[in-house]
Amino acid sequence: MLIHLRIYGRLNDFIPKKHRYQPFHREIPETTSVKDLIEGCGIPHTEIDLILLNSDPVGFDTRVEDGDQVSVYPVFMEIDIPADKRLQRSQLKDPKFLVDVNLGRLARYLRLAGFNTAYRNDASDPELIEQLLKEDRVLLTRDLRLLMHNAVQTGYLVRSDQPQIQLQEVFDRFNLYSQRAPFTRCSHCNHHLSKVDKTEVEERLLPKTKKYVDDFAQCSRCGKVYWSGSHLQRLEPAIQKLLLDD
Repeated sequence: MLIHLRIYGRLNDFIPKKHRYQPFHREIPETTSVKDLIEGCGIPHTEIDLILLNSDPVGFDTRVEDGDQVSVYPVFMEIDIPADKRLQRSQLKDPKFLVDVNLGRLARYLRLAGFNTAYRNDASDPELIEQLLKEDRVLLTRDLRLLMHNAVQTGYLVRSDQPQIQLQEVFDRFNLYSQRAPFTRCSHCNHHLSKVDKTEVEERLLPKTKKYVDDFAQCSRCGKVYWSGSHLQRLEPAIQKLLLDD
């Protein structure tokens, strides 16, 4: 069987250079799902927002036949794809992320931005999948094979190895800007922060902080204390811009 394909946009990052930005074909021994066909090219299904099979929008389970023409599109924020044809969620109503073990600083930054972000630096792949299903989270990973797991409904393959760029990628992919709530969540354990009277934490403060700062917040779970400026002082300007700019 001969299937003709065309890959668009950033999805070309996943395929061999000789096939990028031009039509190519794949030979397969028997009919298969369009999802398996495309992932066989190296593209995880979580990166795909629209598939056209012989010019008609189809879902991942659709079977391909000899001679079919398959066009594959990434998530395009600027293109208005009808909601019932989209394969991905371009924006999350209640963003909840699960971050892979190699993305610890990204997890911290997402928490600082106010997003519910689960992270363990020793979680195995089976444990990640179990938590993903149990808590209905969005997977963020640099592991291509993990992202192709059938259990992963929504996810993103983080491209950069620079945490500040990783955060920009996630903000752009899921359009998170309007949902930011900076410094409302503990960067250490992910729980909410609550305002606390200075007298309740005074014994834990350094002399200058005790003298010049009056407003404090405390994590409802681990007890970590935060105050104005304590987050920003240790953040790169690019992260500050993402968290605070309108």
